[in-house]
Amino acid sequence: MTDRPRTARAIIIGNELLTGKIADKNLATLAGVLRRLGVVLERAVVIPDVAEIIEREVREAALASSWVFTSGGVGPTHDDLTVAAVASAFDEEVVVSPELEALIRLAYGDRLREGHLLMARVPRGCRLVRSDEIPWPATLMRNVWVLPGVPEIFELKMKLVEEIVGAGIPFVS
Repeated sequence: MTDRPRTARAIIIGNELLTGKIADKNLATLAGVLRRLGVVLERAVVIPDVAEIIEREVREAALASSWVFTSGGVGPTHDDLTVAAVASAFDEEVVVSPELEALIRLAYGDRLREGHLLMARVPRGCRLVRSDEIPWPATLMRNVWVLPGVPEIFELKMKLVEEIVGAGIPFVS
């Protein structure tokens, strides 16, 4: 058994954060959850919607920490770059998850547009994490959580993080 604490890094993605158009809420949420779980958040970066930068940060963070959490750059938008960048960081390709595609088709029904199906793209080899309480899965690529930037959805996904990361010795002050 090692005395080395579990560590984490956060990669917060979005031009809208760097330009001040919106304020990030997810880092505070993540930091609180990790503290409760006894995981040391040792670094957080805010980066633009640039695939090469996302890929580099993910690759470096995945090697340096027990867990990595990305926030933003996923969804049916023009800046949906995170999934491909995470896949590239692990030398994997992007594939369509049949499970996610089925969920999206069910959720949108007749309102479905091709853009919605972008949310079914995942890095090959990832794990989709869900629970009875949270049936819409989060993507976990090895030790990297690919999470949405929308604060309400990000916060909801923290329940999945707690289940997988598991409790350690919480920090108290």
